[in-house]
Amino acid sequence: MASYSLTGTVYFPTRIQNNSATAIDNIFLNTSKFDDYVILPIVNGLSDHNAKLFTINNIHLKVLVNTLRFIRKFNKQGILDFGIKLSFETWDNVFENNDMNSMYNYFLNAYLRIFYSSFPLKKLVTKANGNAWITTGIKSSCKPKRELYSLYKNSNDPLLKNRYKLYCRILSNVIREAKKCYFSKQVETSKNKMKTIWDITRLLTGIRTKNDDIHQLNTHNNTNNDSQTMPDFLNKYFLSITGKNHNVSDKNDNSADYLNLTCNEPYPDMKYQYTSTVEVGKIISSLKSKKLTWL
Repeated sequence: MASYSLTGTVYFPTRIQNNSATAIDNIFLNTSKFDDYVILPIVNGLSDHNAKLFTINNIHLKVLVNTLRFIRKFNKQGILDFGIKLSFETWDNVFENNDMNSMYNYFLNAYLRIFYSSFPLKKLVTKANGNAWITTGIKSSCKPKRELYSLYKNSNDPLLKNRYKLYCRILSNVIREAKKCYFSKQVETSKNKMKTIWDITRLLTGIRTKNDDIHQLNTHNNTNNDSQTMPDFLNKYFLSITGKNHNVSDKNDNSADYLNLTCNEPYPDMKYQYTSTVEVGKIISSLKSKKLTWL
């Protein structure tokens, strides 16, 4: 635990029974970041294990904006690839070695090599909190709103009801203006305004990027979910698909002859309907331009 900068904080008995008292329940904390804390025992009377009240004072959490970090990418394909590579590993260096430390090092190196290849690192940018527009004034204004709602809920006074609705309407207008100012400032200070606008739109609409990873493939009425054989099947299919076309002489440059050879059924007659310029103008004027709003 000390290697992860975690230190035990409980120094009093947590389990008291008959003539024994042991400190078997502990809370570990990174004291390098949080050094101002208080922990107290609470006798709950429900079991021989006492509860603990843990309080951390002066917590200042930093908001990480556009911070780059790396995470492992775990998915079904990676897990399947990990199992296949483990099954192909011979582990000769592990079983043929008599030194316990060398056996462990060989095993760990082979395991981590397969693990890192099956689950690669992925860049992740920690973006700003979507509710950063909530100011201290808005937080202070929400408290009277909750108090008014409690009074309005337990009362039939119409004046109190109208006052609560008026306060909610004013607060909603304030929140709307705060959002406008916050997002407008983001767009104005951005180096890539178009990307920032799309990021704001996805944030407000809740639309996330779709995952287009292919987890399985239907081949010849069979379901194939092996990430090793799916690319081979696709390569074989697209390399051999040209052989299914009708053989046409390379010297024949007449497109009509080519269509006659490849298509045996006659084409239906195409009938054009007359359209005046007035009708075209009405259709164009009926099309509405898209307007992007942030709220």
